[in-house]
Amino acid sequence: MRTRSSRRRRARPAKRVAPAPGEIEEIAARAARLGVTVERVLEEYAHIAFADLRHIVEWGPQGVVFKPAETLSEADAAAISEIAPTGGPGKYRVKLYNKKAALDAIARHLGMFPAPPRRRDDDAPAEQGEDPRDVLARKVARLAARGDAAEPDPDPEPGAGG
Repeated sequence: MRTRSSRRRRARPAKRVAPAPGEIEEIAARAARLGVTVERVLEEYAHIAFADLRHIVEWGPQGVVFKPAETLSEADAAAISEIAPTGGPGKYRVKLYNKKAALDAIARHLGMFPAPPRRRDDDAPAEQGEDPRDVLARKVARLAARGDAAEPDPDPEPGAGG
């Protein structure tokens, strides 16, 4: 039995809606005002993707020791997600941003990963107002054409559920 909250977590992702033509210019103007450029975004991703913990802390017999803040480069500081206190006085833990997510974003931008497969028309969600029987018939026809459709038993045994 699923609870209400588990159904909520399994909800389908929202459809992406392309911005209207007027919104595209507005978004571009806002990005220009803020100084957001492709190069700047890639540079920030690179700070995260290529961060090296050894530039931020040292460890050895005395444990982990933070390097002085003034010795950190801008790239090293940009890669730090959080510094949080731990078990005792003067004890902290450092957390860096997700390297894999940054590397994936850079690789996608540079075209290093193949594009995800496009959805076929017969797998597309039903149009608003489309008869569910038509959707089911289309899917059954596709399965039958592939030869994946199971043949129904023409003479089921009495009492066998089905």
